[in-house]
Amino acid sequence: MGHSTPEWVYIGAVTAILIWVGAESWNIEHTLEYAPPNSETVRVIGQQWFWSFQHADGTQEINELHVTEGIPYRFEIVSSDVVHSFSVPDFAMLMDAVPGRVNTMWNVFDEPGEYLIQCREYCGMLHQDMRARLFVEPNTNNATAASSESEPTISQGSGTATVIAPGGGEVGSTGSGTMRVVEPGNLTQTTSSDSTTTNSTSGSETSSGNASSTASASGPTLSIPAGAATPGNPSYVPDTLTVTKGDVITVTNDDTAPHTVTNGDSPGDADAGKLFDTSIMMPAATAQIDTATVEAGDHPFHCTVHPFMTGTLTVQ
Repeated sequence: MGHSTPEWVYIGAVTAILIWVGAESWNIEHTLEYAPPNSETVRVIGQQWFWSFQHADGTQEINELHVTEGIPYRFEIVSSDVVHSFSVPDFAMLMDAVPGRVNTMWNVFDEPGEYLIQCREYCGMLHQDMRARLFVEPNTNNATAASSESEPTISQGSGTATVIAPGGGEVGSTGSGTMRVVEPGNLTQTTSSDSTTTNSTSGSETSSGNASSTASASGPTLSIPAGAATPGNPSYVPDTLTVTKGDVITVTNDDTAPHTVTNGDSPGDADAGKLFDTSIMMPAATAQIDTATVEAGDHPFHCTVHPFMTGTLTVQ
C-alpha cells in the first residue's frame, strides 16, 4: 500500500508561492512609485473628458504633454471627478486616477516622437474622446532651454483671437512660475511671472490675425455658462449669435472647466480653427474674436475640449 503525500505539504507549497508572488508584486509597485532623486514631477489631472498636466515650474498643459528624452519623470496622478486611468500604451504606462487619492509612477522616455495618451477606465458618455498627445522632445543638453521668457509670447498657428485673463492680462498670468496652455496643434502660450511685464504689452498687438488685447470690449458677447461641461446643459449663450462683419465678439468663460470657441462642426472638421479660434480659455478668462476676416454666412463652432458643445455664428 502506497503512502500519500501529507496535505500540509501542498498547503505549504501553495503558501510559499503566494508569498513569493506577493513579494514580487510589492517590489514592482514600489519600483514604479519611487522615482530617482533627480526626477521632474508632473501632476496628471483627469477630468471628464480631458487631461491636464502641471509641471513643477508652474507650466500647465491641456490635452498635450511635452517631456524631454532621457530625463526621469515622476507622475502624480489624480482625478477631479470620477475614476479615470492614465495610459500611454507605447511605454506600457497605466495607472488609475482616483478622486481623493494620489497615485504615483515614473518613467524615462527614451525615444523622441509623438504618442497617444488615453483613458483606459470607462468614465462616462465621452470616455472615448478622453485622449491627449505626448511629445517626447530630443534632449539637446541645452541648459537654458528650460529658462522662462522675460516677455509674454503667444504663437498661434491659425484663427483670430486673443485670450485675456481677468484684469486685462493675457491668459496664463499666475502668481508664480509660468503657464503654458496648449490646444492640440494650435496654441502655445508662455508668460512671465512678472505682472508688470505682462501689463506693459497692453498697448500693442500680442497675437497674429486681427485680434489684439486693445480691441474694444463693446459689441456682441458670447458666454460659456456654468455647467457647460456637462452634456445636456446649455453650451453657449446664445447658441446662435448674429453679428455684422467687422464686429469684435467678447467671449467669457463662466464655467469651472477650460473651453474653446473654435469654428467647425467638430475637432475632426478639416477647416476647424481656420476662421476663428479662442484657443484654450481657462475658467473666468475672456477672449475676443474679430470677424473682420470672417466671410458672411453661417459658421458652426464647437469646443475642442468638449466636442458636444456646439453653436452657430452668423455673419451678415
